[in-house]
Amino acid sequence: MKLRLSYFLCVVLLISCNHTAKTTIAKANIKSVSAKRVTNVQNANDTLAIPDDTIPKIIIPEGTIQVVQRLIDTNNKVKILEDGSIPYHGDIDPGDAKLNWEGIFYNKGNFYIKPTKIKITSEHSEMDEEENQKTGWQIKCDIKDSCFILISGVDNLVKGTIKRCPWHGGFDHAGQKKEFNYEGVTYTLYTTGAKRNGKASNVKLFLMANVKGHCFNQLIESLGTEPTEDDPDTIYLTLIGDIDGDKIPDFITSVSGYGGGSTTVYLSKFAGNDAILKPVGLFSTTN
Repeated sequence: MKLRLSYFLCVVLLISCNHTAKTTIAKANIKSVSAKRVTNVQNANDTLAIPDDTIPKIIIPEGTIQVVQRLIDTNNKVKILEDGSIPYHGDIDPGDAKLNWEGIFYNKGNFYIKPTKIKITSEHSEMDEEENQKTGWQIKCDIKDSCFILISGVDNLVKGTIKRCPWHGGFDHAGQKKEFNYEGVTYTLYTTGAKRNGKASNVKLFLMANVKGHCFNQLIESLGTEPTEDDPDTIYLTLIGDIDGDKIPDFITSVSGYGGGSTTVYLSKFAGNDAILKPVGLFSTTN
């Protein structure tokens, strides 16, 4: 009798857990975006686990505002560049050197923001077939410390040391989850995706938090729906910290692949009360 009862309870528990998992995944089925980078909104049921039952049991609170990542506003005059020793290939305007720039620099583990002047020169690169070709762009600033990113067109950035989250890392498949606390608020990062032909595809990174008087569940980045070897395969959060001085963590993300990559700056002030963050600038390169 006890054995039959134990068996019955196990069956009931399994059915209950299966129903809960399906309900949780269904709540995560929000509007998604197309291919590599956000271009337009479309409906998709792509929150299947990879493999089965690996999606974190993310509970979306009632009344949560679902936010699909918006396109970068090209009229906001924000520009992003990266200082580097290897010449870049991409849509770089040498005249941008005349703009007012502030850089995020780091020294001995400390990140800080400081105004800087930059130089943009054409240089010979590995892609050049002839010795006298100069199709690459070299970007250099006048501060000796390592430069993390250069930003122009944003007023009132934090001056001096950035209070940052010590965690940084990458997301490359569905079912990953990371929580961190910043200024007393818990932020949850998690990924969803689909499994097609035995491979992960359409991996999306979401950020959920209760800030600005609302609970938001916001799409931050997404990888290709049908990724190839040339496409980015990992979303990196290279910096999480308050860049614009409102005590909400801003993001710098990076995606890269054999064919090139891009770095995006997300600021909370630019998002107003409609989202946690808004992408304000993108720096992309080709290999």
